[in-house]
Amino acid sequence: MKQKVIIAWIVFVVCVIATIGTRYLSDREDVEYEKVTARVVSSETKTVRNRKTGSTYKSYEIVVEYDGKDYDLKNAHSAYEYPKGKQVEVYLSRGKLYANIEGVQSSTPLFYTYFGFLVASVVMFGVALNYSIKAKQNK
Repeated sequence: MKQKVIIAWIVFVVCVIATIGTRYLSDREDVEYEKVTARVVSSETKTVRNRKTGSTYKSYEIVVEYDGKDYDLKNAHSAYEYPKGKQVEVYLSRGKLYANIEGVQSSTPLFYTYFGFLVASVVMFGVALNYSIKAKQNK
């Protein structure tokens, strides 16, 4: 059991170091994007309810037209800013349109890697803590 505890804590530390490293690299990554003007085709706010907890959250489904093609606008924080027919400044990156630069930066593979290591760090902390508690109880 002691070996499991040591291995779990080592994996946790490795995950934390990887999380810090990938976040550092992600913050300094030069993401290519282009600021373009698109026309709003449709804008809708949907309220989604979680059946188990009863909580709700709003989802914004905004479709814009750019260069003769319709795109779902990513990372929009409200629908009222995008009335139908309005010309809006958006960001084109990797074939998708984003409402803001933060959306462009948080959709890179490196950012997803950072997020994966962040989740793994939290999970491994729980696992290592659990193993440590069980090892102390077995003494």
